[in-house]
Amino acid sequence: MSDKNNKSIDSEQLDLATRAAWLSYIGGYTQGEVAKRLQVSPVKAHRLIQQAQQLGMVKIFIEGAAASCTAMEETLIQRFGLQSCLIVPLSDDDQHNELRGFNEVGAGAACFFHKLLEQLPAGSHVGIGKGRSLTAMAERLPTMSRSDLVFASVSGSFTRKFSANRLDVVHSLVERTGGEGYFMPMPYLAKDDQERDMLMSQPSVQDSLQLARDADLYVVGIGALKNNHYLNSVGLVSDDDLEELRGAGAVCDLIGSFYDAHGQAVDSPVNHHALGIDAEDMANKRVMAVVAGLGKETAILSALRSQLLTDLVMDEVTAKALLTIEES
Repeated sequence: MSDKNNKSIDSEQLDLATRAAWLSYIGGYTQGEVAKRLQVSPVKAHRLIQQAQQLGMVKIFIEGAAASCTAMEETLIQRFGLQSCLIVPLSDDDQHNELRGFNEVGAGAACFFHKLLEQLPAGSHVGIGKGRSLTAMAERLPTMSRSDLVFASVSGSFTRKFSANRLDVVHSLVERTGGEGYFMPMPYLAKDDQERDMLMSQPSVQDSLQLARDADLYVVGIGALKNNHYLNSVGLVSDDDLEELRGAGAVCDLIGSFYDAHGQAVDSPVNHHALGIDAEDMANKRVMAVVAGLGKETAILSALRSQLLTDLVMDEVTAKALLTIEES
């Protein structure tokens, strides 16, 4: 494919054409199935495949930066029964940066989430997690008029000191959609069983929990229990919590519950102190995870093995590392 042809269309259109070609010629999908995967009309799917042919992308294999990403997407969809997977390419400069992928993953997730919101019936509830990846998505979400939607936090919205949590993105989503937003008026984790029982019994908390439980779509982040765990740095998880959880084999934080490498909830007192909805509340619902940042492949694999996720957005470097450890 020539540089001249490459420059004649924008990067988003080129990415779509590459993915459409891979799905059609390598994945064996019909044009209707391609349209569904890419969330475009069947007519546009046909045009994208034609465009890929005209650009010389279709040979014995499919050329283009997005082609390898699409192949990994298909592998993850098949292995973990996902409804969709979006893997975004990264530049070489970003591959060893602690903050790598937040811009790219945020943009890709925002586009995908925007399409999901457009498809929701009036009055729908959307359960919202927290974290830097969701913040990157919310910052890039195009504005839309959906005052009929309700966005509800799925876990405690405050730090241990009951200060505001800047990782909670409900307010940002309300600003961009005109919908209603509800925070969870309690910390992310309780300090002990007594505090958890007391907080969870409050009428205002029960109302917030019900709003989150009524959701048919959830959008969550995935945390890795590294030494620089971000939730620890902002006061949502204490040093003692992290030490206890790592000792119990935890590698993944998913809405305040902690899982081991096999996707099983760890046997730790901390795992009983989560304040918010739990895995059972999300069962049989659509759960979209958005993940960016360095060193999260083990945590993502754990979340996939938990079988809670239906949709996943992440970067290509993390996807390659995830598949490597999954196959080892």
